[in-house]
Amino acid sequence: MPAAFVLIGCDVGKEDSVADELCRMQGVENVAIVYGIYDLVAKLSAETMDGLEGIIIRKLRSIPGIKSTVTLMVSRECPV
Repeated sequence: MPAAFVLIGCDVGKEDSVADELCRMQGVENVAIVYGIYDLVAKLSAETMDGLEGIIIRKLRSIPGIKSTVTLMVSRECPV
């Protein structure tokens, strides 16, 4: 199953509203508010690569308050 981590920069003060919006989106597994260069980290997954790209391009990038994104496509995951 294709997955990605997305590092998200938000407009000042919009972190909570962007996180809430992300949590309601299908395909979003986890959202964390973080300190540092980025404001949020989201893990996304979908049944297909096209589905994952659709979440990133059509849904995530259209959320008001998102200033920038960096997408890290998962190559392989190791169970813990």
